[in-house]
Amino acid sequence: MKSSKFKPLQLADLSKYKSEIYGISILWIMIFHGSAMLKLDFDLGLKFLKPLDAFIGYGNMGVEIFLFCSGVFLYFSFFRNPDILVFIKKRLSRLFWPVIIITGLFWVYKYLFIQHDKSLFVSKLTMMDFWVSGDQQIWFVACILVCYLIYPYIYSYLFDNKFLKTAFLRLLVLLAVTALLTLTLRATYPDVYKNIEIALTRFPVFFIGCYFGKLVYEKKTLPWYTYLICLALVVFTFVILELNVFSNVWRRWFYMVGGIPLTFVIVWVLNLIKCKPINKFFAFLGSISLNLYVSHIMVIKVYQMSPLMDDKHLWHFLVMMVIFVVVAYAAELLIKLITKPNKKKQIKQTN
Repeated sequence: MKSSKFKPLQLADLSKYKSEIYGISILWIMIFHGSAMLKLDFDLGLKFLKPLDAFIGYGNMGVEIFLFCSGVFLYFSFFRNPDILVFIKKRLSRLFWPVIIITGLFWVYKYLFIQHDKSLFVSKLTMMDFWVSGDQQIWFVACILVCYLIYPYIYSYLFDNKFLKTAFLRLLVLLAVTALLTLTLRATYPDVYKNIEIALTRFPVFFIGCYFGKLVYEKKTLPWYTYLICLALVVFTFVILELNVFSNVWRRWFYMVGGIPLTFVIVWVLNLIKCKPINKFFAFLGSISLNLYVSHIMVIKVYQMSPLMDDKHLWHFLVMMVIFVVVAYAAELLIKLITKPNKKKQIKQTN
């Protein structure tokens, strides 16, 4: 069969399936946390389900997909309106409302009424607690907050800078400098590195997403066999991870080798199956993905402190999955209700 009969990889499909990709990644992350935090066995003791359990065990790769896509789609927002203050305000609003609504009351109760520690409450609310003490409860929010704050400067460096000839070369320099600084911190301040490595080692995948943002926005295409290369890289990554070839920071970085190609494999599969119910399901999860991240961590923490806590109780987790979604969706409705007046003001100002 001639290669011309195969459709090329349309990078614009990342935008087309944006919500579905986020939905798949957050579902994978939530199930992974069920395995990692609650010691659940998803193979149900059946040998033929062992590969599924192993796949779930690498669900933290969903973070790579999430950060890669975040870098991609931030380009869309900033390119259309490069006002830094407007960009940051919009991003912070979208980031902090889920945290305030879903975890805020718990933090008020714990840190203001029980511990009477206002400084710790402020530290939690501003996400500084992770960077200072390494509290990883919602480390991803602390990580994406920094990504939002530095994005305008990453954009300027990659696409407005005259340093070197191409954005790709500038990206390579950025990745090299980031790797050097990470390894230096690891060697000189190992305790500090240990506290924040879960986020620090994820910045390279975000930077790669920032570079791809322009390519996706301009609807570039890649040869059809890129899908096969991506699939091969995903399989290769899982094999290497299963063999424990790498450890520490190298293992964290190696997640990129599979996580970024897996994003394109997901697009490939969605293009092949074209099933509306499946698309709608994942798109729904994707539309509240950040809320789901915050809510599922919160609900699991509350469950672990309750008398109902029971490791390896799969049915408890399935019930919690429903609660994750209900809390996340309710928070989304409340966020829209709160921010709706502000949106009306913005429309009046533009008119």
